[in-house]
Amino acid sequence: MDKKVYNCNICDSEIDIDNGDIVGYFGICKVAFCVWCLSSMTDMVIQLNGFNDITVLKERIKELKE
Repeated sequence: MDKKVYNCNICDSEIDIDNGDIVGYFGICKVAFCVWCLSSMTDMVIQLNGFNDITVLKERIKELKE
């Protein structure tokens, strides 16, 4: 395991991979996100795609089944 200390690219808190924080790549750019910022980004994607609306989710499921 890489012992380098990373900081979250959003809030600058120290990354603790054992606590659910992640280190990875966006293309060739190395990124690190704490569990709070990762959760917030995930929630933003859910909201932007309408996945928090049960009607949209039912429509998407129906489309996938077809």
